[in-house]
Formats: sequence, C-alpha cells, structure tokens
Amino acid sequence: MTTDDRTDKRTDGPQAATTLHNAPDPTIVDTLAYPISPDYVKSWTPVRGLCELIANALDEDNDATVAWADGVLRIADDGPGIPEEGLILGYSTKTNAQIGQFGEGKKLACLILARSPGVGVVRCETVGYGFVPTVERRRLLGGLIPSLSEQGAEVLVYNLYRTDRTRGTVITVECPQELADEAIGRFRALSEPGYAPPAMPGTCVLTGDPGRVWIGGVLVTTVPGFLASYDLPLDDKALQNRDRTVIEAGALRDAVRAVLAASEDPAVIDRFAVHVLAGEKLREPEQFFSHFIPPRARAAWRTWARAYLPAQTFYTSPGNEEASLDLKDKGFAEVTARGLPAHHQRALMDLLGVEIARVRQRRHHDETRDKITWVPDGALTAAQRAALATATQLVRRGIGSFALDRVRVYSEAEENPCAYGFYNPRTGGVAVHVDRLSDRDNLLRTLLHEAAHRVAHRGGGRWSPVGDYGDRCRGFETVLGDFAALMLGHLADVVALPDLVETADRASAAPRVRRWSADDPAVPVTRRELAHLLTDWLPHALAAGGFADAKDMVASTAVHPDFWRTLLNPKPAGFRSRLGRGRAWDYDKTCLLAEAVGVHAPVVWLAYNLCEGSMYARRREQWGQPGPWGKQMREVTLRACADLEALGAAYAAQVPALRALLTGETPAPTGDDSWQAPARTLLALERHRLGLDAQPV
Repeated sequence: MTTDDRTDKRTDGPQAATTLHNAPDPTIVDTLAYPISPDYVKSWTPVRGLCELIANALDEDNDATVAWADGVLRIADDGPGIPEEGLILGYSTKTNAQIGQFGEGKKLACLILARSPGVGVVRCETVGYGFVPTVERRRLLGGLIPSLSEQGAEVLVYNLYRTDRTRGTVITVECPQELADEAIGRFRALSEPGYAPPAMPGTCVLTGDPGRVWIGGVLVTTVPGFLASYDLPLDDKALQNRDRTVIEAGALRDAVRAVLAASEDPAVIDRFAVHVLAGEKLREPEQFFSHFIPPRARAAWRTWARAYLPAQTFYTSPGNEEASLDLKDKGFAEVTARGLPAHHQRALMDLLGVEIARVRQRRHHDETRDKITWVPDGALTAAQRAALATATQLVRRGIGSFALDRVRVYSEAEENPCAYGFYNPRTGGVAVHVDRLSDRDNLLRTLLHEAAHRVAHRGGGRWSPVGDYGDRCRGFETVLGDFAALMLGHLADVVALPDLVETADRASAAPRVRRWSADDPAVPVTRRELAHLLTDWLPHALAAGGFADAKDMVASTAVHPDFWRTLLNPKPAGFRSRLGRGRAWDYDKTCLLAEAVGVHAPVVWLAYNLCEGSMYARRREQWGQPGPWGKQMREVTLRACADLEALGAAYAAQVPALRALLTGETPAPTGDDSWQAPARTLLALERHRLGLDAQPV
C-alpha cells in the first residue's frame, strides 16, 4: 500500500477523529503511539483484521454478539474488559481453550483497519476507557531522535478517552456489509447456534462447500479438491502460521487423517466409501485408510459394508486375476477402489471386510466343499443314463481311457453354482449337471472340457501333468487344443474312433468305489504295479518283521512317512513338489524301506523313477526327446544297475536294456509305456520270488 492510498486515513492528531453516526466526539485525554509502520503485515486484509477482533470477543464471551447494521459492524462481549496489560504488544493470557495465542491480534487488527481506505472509524469502548485507533505522522520522543523527514514517521496511535462502562467491550467499525459478512462467515460459532469447538482429534464437516479447514471454528484455509471440510480442535492452533492463514502441509495431512480415522459418523463413512468405490480419487491428506483406525470406527465401517455391499464380494490385485475370474463365475461381486494407491486399497478392503480374490476363493472352497446335491443313478431316467454312458464312452475312445473315470451327476453345487460341470482335483472325478443330460452337444462339450482339466492335472497318454490346469490357464488351454486337434485328425482320416481298451485294474474296479491312485490310468504302469506289489506283500512283511502296522515299520527305518505314502499312492509322471510330488527319489532311503518290507531295493527305485528318465533335469518342452538322460538320473540308475548285477541271474539280464535307455540309444517318449519293459520285468520277477504270481515269461 502506498502513502497516497492512506491520505484519507491520515490524521495530524486526535482532534481529526471522525464521528460515528453523529455521536458526539469523545474527549481525548491521552494517546498511545505504537512504533509500528502501517506497512507491517502487508498481507493482512481488512477481513483478516475484523476476524481478529471477533476472535477476541469470542474468547472473552462465548455468547458475544456480532452484527452489521446501517454501515456499522458491532462486536460486543460481556467479558471483564481490556486491562492495561492488554495494550502491550505480545502480552497474552490466552489458553488452549481460546482462539488467541500471541497477544498481538487486536493491535495488528487496529493497524490494518486504520490504514484501509475502505474502512471508516474504528472505536473500542471497554471498562473505564475507550480508544480510536488511527495512523498518524509523528516525531518520536519529542524529536530527540533524528528523522529522515521533518514531518516524522507514520505510526499506529490509540486516541484514549474515558468511559463509564463497568463490564464488557464494544467495538464498532464503519465498513461495507460485504466485508462484515465475509468476516462473520469465517466463524462457525456465529452461523451455527449451539456450536462448541470440537474435542481431539476434530470433526469432519459435510455441509457447505468442501475443502474448508477451521481451527476451533475459525476458518484458516481452503484446500481445493477435498471431499469434506474439517474443524480441528483449539489444541491444534499451533499448526497454523501466526497469520492464521496457512497450515503446514504435513501437519494438515496428519490432522485430517486423524479426524477421518476416528470418525464413526455413518454419513462420513458413506461419503468416503461411495466416492472411492466409484473409482474416484482422494487428495493425499484424505487418504487415511492405512492410518490406525480405532475398533469402534472399524466396526462402523463394517456396519456400512453389511448394509450397502453385496453379500458375496471380493477385490483383486496383480496376481489374483484367475481367482477373480473364478469368483465372478460363481456369482461374486468385485469391489474396486481404483483411484487409491494399492496399500490404501488393501487397507480400505480390510475395513469393509472384503477379502482379496485368492483368499476369498479359498475360503469359499472350504465353506462349500462337498456341499453337492448328487443325483443317484436310480433317479435318472433311462434316456439320461444312456446319454451319459454314450457320451462318456465317446470321450474316452477319442482321447483315451485315462480322460474320464466315473462321471457323477448333480443338481446343485454350492462351490460352483454357475457351472454345468466340474473337475475335482482331490479325487480325479468329473461331475456334470443333470440339465446337460438333455442335450447331446452340451453334454459332450461339458465332458470334453472337464476331461481337459483332468488330463492337464493328472497327465495320461502323451500328456504330462501341468501346474496351470484351471480355467483360462495356458496349460489347460493347450490340452483342450490338443483334444480338438486329435478329434479333427480322426475326422480328416475318415476313420472310426479306436476301440476302448480297458485296463485290468479298471475292469475289476467296483464302479461306486473311489478310485485308488494305483488304479488310475494316468499313473505310469510301473508305478501302479509297484503299489500293488507293496500292498500285496505288506501283511507278510509286517508279520515277518514283528511290526504292529505299516506306520511302525516305516518308523523303524527313520525315513519320512512321505516316502512310503508316495510309493503306495503314486503320482503321474512329471509331478513336481509344488504339484504334489512325493519323496521317492532318494536311493538310500528307498533302500531302507525296501529292506524293511522285504523287496529288492533296485526294483523298488526303478519301478517308481524309471518312468521319469527322459523328463528329469530337462525343460518341459524337452521331455521325451531323444538323447542321453540327465546326469543325476544316469548316476542313480547306474547305481541301481550295479545292485541288479549283484543279484545276478534274471535281474542282471535287465541291465543292458537299462543302459541303452540311459544313453538315449533306446527312445523313451512320453505317453508310451513300452520302453519301461525292464522295470515291469523286474516287478514280475519280484512277485514270483515272493510267491505272489506265477513264473514270469
């Protein structure tokens, strides 16, 4: 502000004070000059000055009145008045329960209003005295100090006069109504009857324009982009600058987050939940979800979620796409908050009780597993039974006997409510919905789809097991594509589907008994025959060794029980540890178990592991390819060959064939068990030695 801007406000002495609405001029009895330049606190506006005067009145009297009429803003309180100490710049007895803080607000307010051209006379009347603040040009200390000009410097002057007031303070300011309304609008106590400053940590205000930030009900700043407004407690007044116009960014962030984290207000929760779940963003200070949230506030968020979110929900993140698609297929609703950073999204979903897709999928599986309404064969019509039998046989003839085992029919499955069929990896079984039996094409489509899951998971024929056998996975889709290519080949060759060759194990299996893995066509024949050999001989071994049971026998070897379980419950070739592969590789531990049960050790090891010779230590795309086997496989197989040579006779006769496999001289393609003939011969020799079968040919 220039000196010319203040010409109408400058006076040469107390006699120049103008009257207020024709009131008689008070008799000035003294003056108090503050050596403060009118250019001090240039950033302060007249509104800022009026706010300081209003704040002082509210500090003295919660029921202070502030009103504008006839060009005059009147601020009145019923406090004790302004004592002598109140005239000292920097003197303050304010507490944390009051708005004021530094003891300079009223003095600076008088300076701002006295220098402002748009403001008229300011008059303050309090207990025993009153004063009119003006900006005057004066020589200080009677001219004792040299001056740059003969006229002296402009300073703030209080023109003092006497009053008969015994209580309270009344300040009147001639100003436009717009100025007064703006100042009054910054105080919640003046616009909201019954307002009281909030307790820690503050309150969230949803009414009016968002983005306003008050401290103790006094507007400090406005933040564009906020979703709500915030009233911080008076204990936080130290967060603002001395001008009460700025709150440091970090302090504001912490204060806002504390307010939101502690809020139990359903309206606040609803505003923020609806906003973020619609994919909208929040300003960084309002991203409070990872902040510590008290138990009651967490409970309030859960209450909102139960009221407004679907019963079955989940959210997803990178790496959960497959689980997400599976849950959608089951009728779950995905909840998203794409406008939030990942860690805040996780925290929000935890508040709402929404689980990540993979966890929700697992819990749904645990809750609904085996909750299936099966349709007994007797409840099916003759046409339905015939359709199922024909379709099952058609798939098994086209793909192989390993493609399908027994197919069951169901009417409802809680785990897969939207599916027309499913594959159970625990049992290897396939089920089809009863509605599919009425349409041949739909039935074949479902059975072929589930057969692809089964073969991808368990292997069989020329297919090796893969880990990604679920829907929309590369491994599953590859097998399904192979099925299509195989069927097209049959069509192109214009030949009938091959006759179904049942294994002896399947032919003798009871149709309603869950299949033992040793009877599963997907398991290599040598592993199946080994499992039968050990099972058949086990009672004799327990009796001969004086063991109470198989557990007692295995414990005597100090070998982990997984070895024994793996030998009796074999897996398809190509299974690895993450897919359920057991511990049957170690030759020394296999020897201990073989000796305990009374079977030659090299026979046991070769019967279980020879089928993986062309797979071990190779990439999946190189499985079954010509060439020498892996180094470790060669070394352990040669060790077994040495033990066979020590046994002599027919056992040693299998060594040349085994060595030809090791060097790659004899091919070992996947899906063909014929090259495993040496191991099958050894098993036949063992069965004969133990008296379980006739002399092998």
